[in-house]
Amino acid sequence: MVDLSEYRGIFLEELEDQLQLIEDEVLRLEQAGETEGGIQQFFRAAHTLKGSSASMGYNGLKEVTHHLEHLLHQMRGGERGVTPELIRLFFEALDGMRTLQSEIAATDQETTDVSGLVQRLSTFAVEGLQEPEDKAPAVQTSQAELPLQLFWVHVWLSPGCEMKLPRLHLIDAKLRSVAAVLRMKPELEEIEDHDSRIDEASWLLSPKIDIEELRQEVLSIMDVDRIYIEEVLNDSPRPGEFVRPHHPETGSRELPEVPESPPSATDKTKPQTIRVQVERLEKLMNLAGELVIDQTRFHLLNRRFHQQYGTNDLTEELGQLADHLAMITGELQESMIKVRMLPIEQLFNRLPRMVRDLSGSLNKQVELVLEGKETELDRTLIEELGDPLIHLLRNAVDHGIETPEIRRSAGKSETGTVRVAASHEDNQVILVIEDDGAGIDSSLIAESALRKGIITAEEASGMTEDEALRLIFRPGFSTAPQISDISGRGVGMDIVRNDIERINGMIDIETTRGQGTRFRIRLPLTLAIIRGLLVHAGGATFVIPMSSVAEIVRVAPEEIASVRGQPVITARGQLVPVVWLQDILHLPASACGSPASIPLIIVGRGEKRLALAVDTLIGNQDIVIKSLGAYMGKTENISGATILGNGNIALIIDTASLFFNTGVFA
Repeated sequence: MVDLSEYRGIFLEELEDQLQLIEDEVLRLEQAGETEGGIQQFFRAAHTLKGSSASMGYNGLKEVTHHLEHLLHQMRGGERGVTPELIRLFFEALDGMRTLQSEIAATDQETTDVSGLVQRLSTFAVEGLQEPEDKAPAVQTSQAELPLQLFWVHVWLSPGCEMKLPRLHLIDAKLRSVAAVLRMKPELEEIEDHDSRIDEASWLLSPKIDIEELRQEVLSIMDVDRIYIEEVLNDSPRPGEFVRPHHPETGSRELPEVPESPPSATDKTKPQTIRVQVERLEKLMNLAGELVIDQTRFHLLNRRFHQQYGTNDLTEELGQLADHLAMITGELQESMIKVRMLPIEQLFNRLPRMVRDLSGSLNKQVELVLEGKETELDRTLIEELGDPLIHLLRNAVDHGIETPEIRRSAGKSETGTVRVAASHEDNQVILVIEDDGAGIDSSLIAESALRKGIITAEEASGMTEDEALRLIFRPGFSTAPQISDISGRGVGMDIVRNDIERINGMIDIETTRGQGTRFRIRLPLTLAIIRGLLVHAGGATFVIPMSSVAEIVRVAPEEIASVRGQPVITARGQLVPVVWLQDILHLPASACGSPASIPLIIVGRGEKRLALAVDTLIGNQDIVIKSLGAYMGKTENISGATILGNGNIALIIDTASLFFNTGVFA
């Protein structure tokens, strides 16, 4: 008995890929109607899942996909067309498979009873069939009248196939269901459980269906690279007699080349990729980070050697080695960051179904436009970005897009548009979420905030339109008149902003009454290694992320004024509050007396600015971010730590939390 538990991770990856493909095809069916290519793609995905789930012993998935496959077979034959009822049933089946997927991932067991779903699929399959068009009447021919035909079917698995033995089991089962198999080379029993060298096999068989249909059945199985079929020219062999293939056998059992698909051309066009566990990539990234730390330390040692021993052959050679190590480390660091990158399409794929279901429940017509799916982003950022993006989209559909009646009366198309676009800009990723809905009324925002006690009447009277607009990011704010499962609980946009700022991102908002709203999110490419500004304050060294630094200035103590007891400076015509970093972190004041000038790092958060006073500016360098770990937990004003070139630890300042914890912007 073959132990398939080791293939579970690979199966779950394949399951996610195929379910996403099915979801995309069902959405396409609903919006654009059926196409031959789309139905074939859908059928192949269901067929692949049926085979792999049967091989892994997940009978619930196998039954659902089997009945899905039957419905799709009817569509391929012209016996059934696309109807709203069919689309709803497809989505119900997809949701059922998603539930089973979650259970398999969590417990390796299917606990949900899908018999009701299977019954609905089965019942639907026998209802509402239509006569296929342009189908020639079948010719009745007795089996005895048909001459016995034998074929050698040679199948090659794709080079990237990681479940070779289960795939061969699946191909063998498929062939035995559509043909009388006389011989298989090598026999399944001969293949060792972990023999990864087996990537091809041959079957001698007599088909029960058309040979071209048999070819398509085999090609529909995932990881089948190519197939070659040759007819055996021997006259009717006796039962059980072995018939050699038409081509001569060699000691290595080389199979004939496939004329229409030579290996050289296939190998050149096939993407050379492998699947790697995330834990291994994280380990490599950590090792690359350690190398960056050691390279920085080596650079400091090199500088000290030059200062102590001057310039000679040894120090020159050491300098060249330091420069070469810096170059190699930089290239390794850049390569590792690229390895962690994933197309944002993985996140975008979750959105169409959500918008479709939400707009249907609200009786709105919404078109979702996705742009820049190929834009790459660190996989950690993609995971963290999911919830904020979904919340912004739900808000756009619920609050932004009007009902068809209101849009018609305003001279707009009845179908609203929500656009999500991703792009690279400098060293960052820009994500835009916009709609062509009603826009946001800043006066209503201020009134709602005043009514909920979020702001005072005095604050409301002195607010600009932009300041009133940004009240939507305050905790507890909501304009929904009643609580629903979509909105009205006041736990939305503040969480969105906090989640984005936690990954060193920024969010801005623009709106025009009657025309729509645009959210613009700016994100770093990666969270693993950042550029940081090293400063000294209160006897310790700290790192301030350069992505948060708007400006660095030096001012004389007398240039710092006081407004209502709060120290401020004037920078570019704007009053900027000043706080001492050592005071925020409750560290002792510097013992160096009163300096002639004070270094100020002006950090930004949206339109707000805050000047951090420090003792000394050290310089900027690449910083490898280390988590503080579960033992320390969440530490106020600190987002992580790093190891410096001299071996000391420096804490990384969480600039976003400073704006809350200083009390300046309360």
